[in-house]
Amino acid sequence: ELFFLFAGHVPCQESSGDDINYKAKSGYVLVINNYIFPGRDDVERTGSNDDVRNLMSLFDDFSFRYKVEHNQSESQMLELLRSTAEKDFSRYDCFVCVILSHGTKDGIYGTDEKVIKIEAITSLFQRNQCPSLEGKPKIFLIQACHGPLSSSSLPVDADFLICVAPGYQSYRQALLGSWFISSVFDVFKEYAEREHLMDMMLRVNNRVAGFYSKEGLKQMPCQVCMLRKKVFFDPKYSSS
Repeated sequence: ELFFLFAGHVPCQESSGDDINYKAKSGYVLVINNYIFPGRDDVERTGSNDDVRNLMSLFDDFSFRYKVEHNQSESQMLELLRSTAEKDFSRYDCFVCVILSHGTKDGIYGTDEKVIKIEAITSLFQRNQCPSLEGKPKIFLIQACHGPLSSSSLPVDADFLICVAPGYQSYRQALLGSWFISSVFDVFKEYAEREHLMDMMLRVNNRVAGFYSKEGLKQMPCQVCMLRKKVFFDPKYSSS
């Protein structure tokens, strides 16, 4: 499986005399968690629900509004993404989309084993399709695909961040989740108060690179960065 992280253009918001920094104090999150695949021998993607719980906890800290949908077919995923892209995001500082599923080098599987291309997803949120997100971070965490990210999958809009990490079922564990998502959770929980997105992703790289599967396999995320701003979050941690 591969994980892709896309983050869109970050405009000059409030800053302390340096418009290279952007703070996302509010955000809207869509999570698609495909963990039951009835046509497969291994029906359940174990650990995926643990990823969702971790992500919900993280986005609670960021005071982001989120919507979680489970076990979507290809057509259901497309309809959900289209209807989300039609929303008015004027009140939000950023948009986050998380898709947890199986995939191929061509894209992401719905639970009906039909594939959606990465470009078909990201194109829905480009400025001509979703004008209320123009100039705002658009972050896509996609844990799904095998094989390298092709150039045709890259968004045509500028100011994207793409994070890719090859992975297989052995990189997910019950009660822990995937190495990648659990590392995002741990690193962002610890460092989001003081570090920007790219610095935290370097820490995620370092953490994931330290894991080994039972078969002795490793995983190494990498990023292609087209961002022009440093994206900071504004976590409000609970006392519990």
